Amino acid sequence: MKRLLKRLWLRLTRKPQAVPAPAKVEAPVTPRPVPALPQLPPSPRGERTLIVGVDFGTSSTKVIWQDLSDNHFEIFRWGASEKGLAALLLPSAIVIRGSAIYFGLREGDVCEGDIRLSSIKLCVLCRSNPAICRCGSPVARHGMVRLPDLEPTYPAAAFACLFLAHVFREVESRLEARFPDDDLLLLWNIGCPMDYPDEADRKGEWERMAGVAMGLHRDVSNPASVSLLADVAMRLNSSALPAPGERNYFVQPEGLAAVKAFLESPHAESKTYAIVDVGAGTTEVSFFFNGHVMTEVGCPLRPSYLADTTAAVGGGIIDVELAYRWGCTIEQARRRKESGAHACPRVPSIDEICSQYQRACCDIVRKHLLGAPNDKRFDLFVIGGGARLSILKSALHNFELPGGFVLEGRQGLRPPRALKNGQGFERDWDMLANACGLASSLYWDYYPVAAANPIAPQPIRERLDRDVLYPA
Repeated sequence: MKRLLKRLWLRLTRKPQAVPAPAKVEAPVTPRPVPALPQLPPSPRGERTLIVGVDFGTSSTKVIWQDLSDNHFEIFRWGASEKGLAALLLPSAIVIRGSAIYFGLREGDVCEGDIRLSSIKLCVLCRSNPAICRCGSPVARHGMVRLPDLEPTYPAAAFACLFLAHVFREVESRLEARFPDDDLLLLWNIGCPMDYPDEADRKGEWERMAGVAMGLHRDVSNPASVSLLADVAMRLNSSALPAPGERNYFVQPEGLAAVKAFLESPHAESKTYAIVDVGAGTTEVSFFFNGHVMTEVGCPLRPSYLADTTAAVGGGIIDVELAYRWGCTIEQARRRKESGAHACPRVPSIDEICSQYQRACCDIVRKHLLGAPNDKRFDLFVIGGGARLSILKSALHNFELPGGFVLEGRQGLRPPRALKNGQGFERDWDMLANACGLASSLYWDYYPVAAANPIAPQPIRERLDRDVLYPA
């Protein structure tokens, strides 16, 4: 009872608690309309200029391009599945299989019944010089090709056009995929086996080949149809060559390409140089003087032409001669040569290359192009796939040249510092150097020797008398 009364008392005497007023309910806020963003105009496409160097070699074709936006070089890879050097070399071969023409097939991909022209470049050259004909195919003779099921005979230049068109198409399509947001301007430099003065008048023929290939390259697939040959042959005979300012392809001497490759290398200095480039089918010998041109601001180093020669002798004929000496097949001789396990005899082609080397030097002496004795002290580079024969290098290094020329250094070309993807190919750079030289420049003229300062003689230090140094 007492507890009940106590609870009632507490309930009656408790102070009333203030009840908070109910919160004011605000009206929902209507969101303000967000103005639509203005439609920005599409960003303008950039412009990118690339110089593409195509070294159309006797046994393989190499491509290197230079991006003029930052002047870096890159090597073009032909096969994603290939590894090492093989990925950078496209065989300069054509295979006819039925009514189809295949480009760049390797020997292992040839089937029974196929017709293979192992070096279409050499087939083009031997039309004007039948003495060098080594086509090695019953359908090709002296630069003309007659297929079994076709009545007309086509010049090897028509097949070479289709091969170059394939090269142009492959490189162009890959570069366009590489730079999808840029408008590309591609400038093509194609190497040609000719001397700088072009005494054999070979440049015009190769420019027509390159021009017809450029006009057809978007329509030439791999494989291509044999029916294209008639149209290509007609274009070669009738097409006019545009002026240099109206086209984007140019033909350059392979010997000068080797000089350009040297000038991009890290060891160019004021000196006289000789480059012997021994390919599979041709050899180019170039002498040039790299001197300071006093008529330009800063007196930069510029190459001055001295002499160059081109001859239809190279690694291919060396293999033939080695096979005869060893009594084996040409393929076995090539493998034995490349392995380095067998001592190679001195075959006649080595003496021919040495004679070519001597002729170039004699041309300098006869024209009195170098007068200062120190200008005749030179460094020698022996490059190219055919130059890996030790007996050939030794023969050139020990060969005495006329006119007071003295060999001072024996060097090997190294990749330029601006080459992005050249890691691992330093030992094989002699096979890629020409493509780099072709991609290096749009300016392809030598400076006259008279514009360069001669190399100053080394100062002779006077020897003091012993009695003066050590008086008694």
